[in-house]
Amino acid sequence: MTKEEHIKDIVNTFFRDYTRQVTLAETGKTPEQLEPRMLKQAMLEHYEEVAAAFHSAVFLKIAAANGLSLSTVPDDITPEMMRTVCVTESLFSTMVEAYRQNFFALLQGKTI
Repeated sequence: MTKEEHIKDIVNTFFRDYTRQVTLAETGKTPEQLEPRMLKQAMLEHYEEVAAAFHSAVFLKIAAANGLSLSTVPDDITPEMMRTVCVTESLFSTMVEAYRQNFFALLQGKTI
């Protein structure tokens, strides 16, 4: 698996897990059990929480994937910090694009 594929996998896994957690808490159903409209509505109620949850969940995983040994997640992770753990601009772009794809899919009531 290339680093790009690994980064995409980390991002996709976060979105699958986060969406499942939210929909189970909000509706008692998994994303697969919901109609697209219901999935979209459940996720829209958590729209402002996604970025912070994403950064907290993937920061150390992306750092490790790039050979960085960090032991703690900073409280307020900035885009610049994410750029740093991605190591290269190409990997940062890969992460950003995977995030966008997943986020837009949720806005359409789907998961990747």
